Amino acid sequence: MEPDPFENPDLRDPEWVRQAERNARKGARKGRREAKKVRKKQVETWGQRPKKRFRRTRAIALVAVVLALAGGGIYYIQQARDDKPVGTYADRPTADPIDLNRPFAETPAHDWAEGADAIVVPRAVAVGDFTAERVARAYEEVKAMIVASRLDPRMLEHGDVEPFLALLAEGQREEIRHQFREAEWPSRYATRIAPGFRLLAAEPRIRGAMTAEPGDAPGALRVRTNYVFAYAFDVDDPREALAPLDLVAMFRADVSYLLYEGERWVPRDRGYFLDGAESFTYSMSCEAMRKGLLAPAYSDLTALGLPDSRRPPEYFDHTKPIPDVNTCGAPEAG
Repeated sequence: MEPDPFENPDLRDPEWVRQAERNARKGARKGRREAKKVRKKQVETWGQRPKKRFRRTRAIALVAVVLALAGGGIYYIQQARDDKPVGTYADRPTADPIDLNRPFAETPAHDWAEGADAIVVPRAVAVGDFTAERVARAYEEVKAMIVASRLDPRMLEHGDVEPFLALLAEGQREEIRHQFREAEWPSRYATRIAPGFRLLAAEPRIRGAMTAEPGDAPGALRVRTNYVFAYAFDVDDPREALAPLDLVAMFRADVSYLLYEGERWVPRDRGYFLDGAESFTYSMSCEAMRKGLLAPAYSDLTALGLPDSRRPPEYFDHTKPIPDVNTCGAPEAG
C-alpha cells in the first residue's frame, strides 16, 4: 500500500534533505568513534596493529556502518512519510487492489462523516431582520437543498431536477431549469453521475460549513455554504483502479443562497434564489467533467498533465481557496 520511497516528495524538500544529511553525518561520526575503540582494544590485546585478518574485520565493520546508515536513511524516509496526513499519497498506485468495502480508507476523507448527517448546521443567532429561530429554520432549509442537489439519487443518477427546483422561489425556477437543459450540466448547482457509472453502497463523505449574513436589502438573508463531497465509485474489476483516488472523486461547491421574505417582495420572489456558485473537481474523469458530469478517474484512457506538487489533502480542504484551474487544466466553473 505504500509508495516507492524514492518517489517520496520529501526527497525534494531542501529542509528534509538537510536534516537527513545531518543525521547521516552524526551516524558516520559515531561509527568512526566505535571503530577507534575497536582498534584501541585490539592493540591492547595483541600488542600490535591487527594483521590482515583484522583488516577483514574492519571491512566488515565498515559495511555494517554503511548498512546502518542506509537503514537509518530508510527509517527517516519512513518516519517523514508516516508524519504526513492520511491520504497524502492517495493519488499514487498501491501494491494491493482497492478494498471496495472501504473505498475511503486511504483518502483524505477517511474519517469524514457520511451522507446528510455530515451536514451539521451551526448554532443560529439573530441576523438583521431575522430572528435566531428563523435563521435556524433557514439553515435546515438550505441543508435540504444541499441534499436535493448533491445526495438525492434522483438527481445523482437520473438528473431529475424537479425536487431541487421545488425548493427555490418560483421567480427563479424556470431560469435554473433552463440551465439544466443546456449541453453542459451546471455542476456548480447540482451533481450528476455520468451515464454508465454507479456509486458504491458507501454514502458520500462530506465536510464543510455554512454561515448566515444580512442580504442586500431589508427582508433578505444570505446563507453561504462551503462543502467538499467525496463520491466512491463502483468498478467491475478492482484492478482497473491503481490508486485510491481512482475510485473516489472529489467535488467542492461554494454556493450562496439568498432568502427573500416579507411583504416587501412579490409572492413569486419570496423564497430562495441561487445567488452565486463556484465549484472545483478533483480526482475525476476529465472527459466527463467537460460535460459537467462526474465519473471516476480510472475511466480516463490517458493520464493528463504532469505530476502535481500539491497533495490530495490540500484539495480536500474546504478552508482553502478554490484553485483557478482544475487538474484537467481547464478553468473552474464559477
